[in-house]
Amino acid sequence: MLKKIAMTVMLTSLIFLTSCGGDPISKEESNIAATTPTPNSANNTEKKQNTETKQPKETSFKAELTINMKSYQDQLAESDLPALEVLEKNLTALVEHDHSLFESGFVNEKLVEAMEPYYGEQYHYKFTGIESIDDNLPNEQQVNVTVIGQRLDTTSDTIEDVKMLYAIRKNDIGEWVIYTID
Repeated sequence: MLKKIAMTVMLTSLIFLTSCGGDPISKEESNIAATTPTPNSANNTEKKQNTETKQPKETSFKAELTINMKSYQDQLAESDLPALEVLEKNLTALVEHDHSLFESGFVNEKLVEAMEPYYGEQYHYKFTGIESIDDNLPNEQQVNVTVIGQRLDTTSDTIEDVKMLYAIRKNDIGEWVIYTID
């Protein structure tokens, strides 16, 4: 009886080792082997791939500002709240393509020129949220706000996620203005 059990264990071990040994098959190879195409399925796969590449980019992109600035007021001191107004004006200018409003929020003309790459008629913005607000900075009276959303570039018909860091603080005469967008 003991011989039979030993032989069964040994035989089972050999079968197990034999099945585990040999060349390992990658997931891709096993998927290819498991899904050998039939003539009809090959045509269906080709059709599916063709329709995916022929589909136009998202045409229902809507430029908009959906951020409720009031919901972020509790994250700032009362004296820093004007920074949210400056931010909202700049985001509105980008969404509505209002160049004079866009220019009005910066500390000086030189910065306006440096920030021009963010503004352009080919860009359509959809701002959906604020990722972070930081007002505990070494510069007194400065607020950094990171805004998230998407941007449609109509020249290439592409949509990309955007994350823009605004540094907003008081200028020499005490007005809240944008010092940079990164």
